[in-house]
Amino acid sequence: MKKLSLILLLGLFACGKKPMNENFSKLIKAKEHTVLMFIAPDCPMCMTLSTPFSKLSEKYTDIQFLVVYSGKHYEPMEINMFATETKLKPRIFRDYEYEVAHHLGASVTPEFFLLDSSATILYQGSMDDRILELGSYKQQWDKHYLIDAIEETLAGNEVTVKKTEAVGCVLEY
Repeated sequence: MKKLSLILLLGLFACGKKPMNENFSKLIKAKEHTVLMFIAPDCPMCMTLSTPFSKLSEKYTDIQFLVVYSGKHYEPMEINMFATETKLKPRIFRDYEYEVAHHLGASVTPEFFLLDSSATILYQGSMDDRILELGSYKQQWDKHYLIDAIEETLAGNEVTVKKTEAVGCVLEY
């Protein structure tokens, strides 16, 4: 039995992924699909995209929407103020030890994920193509990556664009 445990432990380290946070795993099982937005309260792009993210949560009620804040840099009051100022409606999951961020490979804020209930990534990246680079926004955007992924998933189809490059503030591990 000890050998089997050691082999499983070594296999886990060899894969390079930490196990998913237990509370988060339970949370994403609540619905068939979950959309995540990784945030940092001081990131201007998070401020810009929080309200549209909330509107998506109101439109797609069959999907669970969660906001993930990784780390311990901000006090709960600062996160609550951010949510109030941006009219952020989805629940906020505190990823204190970066377990969720590491497991999913999140690297910037805001970064969006569409997951199934077993935490398989169906889409990862930008919400849309409005942000060209840090500090540079389009007046009009025509690519709606996250909405397209949601629509394809709800229609029972495979997501066409599975990953895009998220532009934002570096997620500090």
